[in-house]
Amino acid sequence: MKKENIVFIALIFVIVCIAITCAYFAFQEEEVERVEVTDALQIQEEYASLNDQVNENNNRTYPIVNLSEDNPFVYVTEEEVLSVFENNDTALLYFGYASCPWCRSILPVLESVAKEKNVGQIKYLNIENIRSVLELDENNKVITTKEGTTNYYKLLNVLNDSLDEYVLTGKDGKIINTGEKRIYAPTVIAVRNGEVTEIHVGSVDSQESGYDTLTDEETKELKEIYEKLIDSMNVGICNEGC
Repeated sequence: MKKENIVFIALIFVIVCIAITCAYFAFQEEEVERVEVTDALQIQEEYASLNDQVNENNNRTYPIVNLSEDNPFVYVTEEEVLSVFENNDTALLYFGYASCPWCRSILPVLESVAKEKNVGQIKYLNIENIRSVLELDENNKVITTKEGTTNYYKLLNVLNDSLDEYVLTGKDGKIINTGEKRIYAPTVIAVRNGEVTEIHVGSVDSQESGYDTLTDEETKELKEIYEKLIDSMNVGICNEGC
């Protein structure tokens, strides 16, 4: 065989090897990207990113949140939450955001109960930047310093009967009702056939601060609350053998 042919064949072999190698690594990168874009991993990272970080507003350390890689939380938009009610769906909703200490405190408990109860998904709406912000002026008059989104107000209307009043405290300690409802964080809502069956706001009464670690008793109490809430989604549903 001529020397030129041997060199040519060798060159072709090298090119094929390079192409195969590039295709392999491209496939691997594509697989990694697929993993990275899952909601469970993104939400895990969203909350973990503040672990051991200090809140500059009060110099307190955010509670640590270690969700599992297969946690049941999925991101949803305001429109998707509204569609749950419009389409008479059954769903478990969680309203909160990563820098909310109370949210961080309750989230691992909610994940644990949801897995025990075989809840496939918890629809997570980040409410940090969609809500209205109301304040009091020097005369204790309610003023709007930030308008909520259009769909936030639609959610207030849909959930009106289940939500707490938006109240503010004046300089004299007087509680003033703003005349508006509020989706406080965290809020967990069970919905069956488009109707709210149970709602729980915050943590447990004995937890004085969201920065405080839940005691075993508080964790047990919160777990029972979420168990009841999730069970309410199945009331009236007849399983096989009824």
